[in-house]
Amino acid sequence: MKLFRNLICLTLIAVVAGGAVADEKKKKGKRKKNANVPTATQRFVKDMDLSGEQKEKIAAIDKQFAAKFKELSAKRKEILTDDQRAAQRDAQKAAKAAGKTGAEARKAVTDAVKLTDEQNAAMEAHSKVQQGLSREVIAALRKVLTAEQQEKLPKPRNAGSRKGKSNKKKKDSE
Repeated sequence: MKLFRNLICLTLIAVVAGGAVADEKKKKGKRKKNANVPTATQRFVKDMDLSGEQKEKIAAIDKQFAAKFKELSAKRKEILTDDQRAAQRDAQKAAKAAGKTGAEARKAVTDAVKLTDEQNAAMEAHSKVQQGLSREVIAALRKVLTAEQQEKLPKPRNAGSRKGKSNKKKKDSE
């Protein structure tokens, strides 16, 4: 009888411990997934050699903009349906596996998602808000970085600059 009771106790302990290990693995998986998402400033300063003071100031900038980027991300998710998000993920993986980058990869993803006219308009508006927020982050970073480091930051894009260049080419060819 004692042997039977001890065996049941050991079995219960194993079941409880196994569940705890499984829960811990789920938590670790979630952390890894979020760890790959760059913060507001990481994509701009990833290749820069920063001082300790600069790192602290940049961390403060991250905190300042984190909520705005999170809200923006949530709004973007609302634009796409679940099927479109799945198609987007699959297309991104396929484009990466095929070695596509830049405009070629974006076109493949856009073709796979098949946005409606309303969704296209919402995505364009979202993109403009995101670009504005990125400009704010860059402006904040300029206050922290040295002149040499600032040269490595992306230059602001002007919406009309492409038109000006294409018009100039047309005038030159006439």
